Amino acid sequence: MKLKEKIVIFTVIIAIIIAIFYAVRSVLTPFILSVVIAYFLNPLVDRFHRKYKMSRLRATALIMGLFFSTLISAGMLIFPVIFSQLLDFANSVPAYWKIFIADFYPKISDILIGFGFSPEANFSDLLSKSEFQEKAISFSKDLINGAINSTSVIFDLISIIFIMPILLFYFLCDWEKIIDKIDEYLPRSEEMALRKVFTEIDKTMSGYIRGQFHVCLMLGIIYAALLSCTGLNFGFLIGFATGMLVFIPYVGMLIGVTTAIIVALFQWGFDFGNIGLVSLVFLVGQVLESNILTPKLVGSRIGVHPLWLIFGLFFFGALFGFIGILLAVPLTAISGVIVKNLASEYKKHFV
Repeated sequence: MKLKEKIVIFTVIIAIIIAIFYAVRSVLTPFILSVVIAYFLNPLVDRFHRKYKMSRLRATALIMGLFFSTLISAGMLIFPVIFSQLLDFANSVPAYWKIFIADFYPKISDILIGFGFSPEANFSDLLSKSEFQEKAISFSKDLINGAINSTSVIFDLISIIFIMPILLFYFLCDWEKIIDKIDEYLPRSEEMALRKVFTEIDKTMSGYIRGQFHVCLMLGIIYAALLSCTGLNFGFLIGFATGMLVFIPYVGMLIGVTTAIIVALFQWGFDFGNIGLVSLVFLVGQVLESNILTPKLVGSRIGVHPLWLIFGLFFFGALFGFIGILLAVPLTAISGVIVKNLASEYKKHFV
């Protein structure tokens, strides 16, 4: 079989796989999470299985027990603080609404007047306008209908809680069998080339996932501590959430900074000293991440240009929704490895 024919067949297979995943994307969440966590925990299971001569079943049960115990313990420490701050936020919404009407809206109105617009002088006048009311009612109806009709979020949550641990157990128990079964179907003529691609993907992903987990955890603790020290309302919640979202390039940091600035404006008004202090926290975190944490813990394992990362966010987000955004970086990295190897084979034979 010629190389051109192989490339065409390989492309068709990849397209079919993507089409299948797209068709069943609504039920993929527990499977994807199970595979990711199993990939993360499998080296530990292997270590106990080989070094301490434990059966695969026992090693899996032990590692899963340790994993979920650690997860629950961390949740018990962090959840009360986060829950308390969420309650405080809910209780603060009426006060924030009053601040917006009395302080922010007049300033926004003055700015718009300066640009030649003619907004209502009082926010209550804007609310009383029929056009505004119709749009607000229409938006509310769409939002409620969307929430009622969209059962995928509830299904995902239930499947993560009840089904994902079962899937994780089977993936960890049968990881070696799954790999061996995949190995059986590799075309022997291309076995070495495919093994090279899989090895490169494995090396890239293993280093990235473990390193990025530590980066997110450290940044979550740093942001939570520093924002709490600034006196920002809900500083711990915003800081920890920002750290955990850092693995989504640009988006995680943008959400954190925007949320913190908005809360700071409601809390202190246009006090540029306090707002500058909050901004400084994110600047310090960004410097630490870019110059110390990421180079030390993640390094250059991904090796993907920022333009491709941004494209990957949009592409996989459009394809698989929220899960696609969460997994955009590793999926983009895997795609990059495959494309690089295909390009290398093309150069060897045609250039």
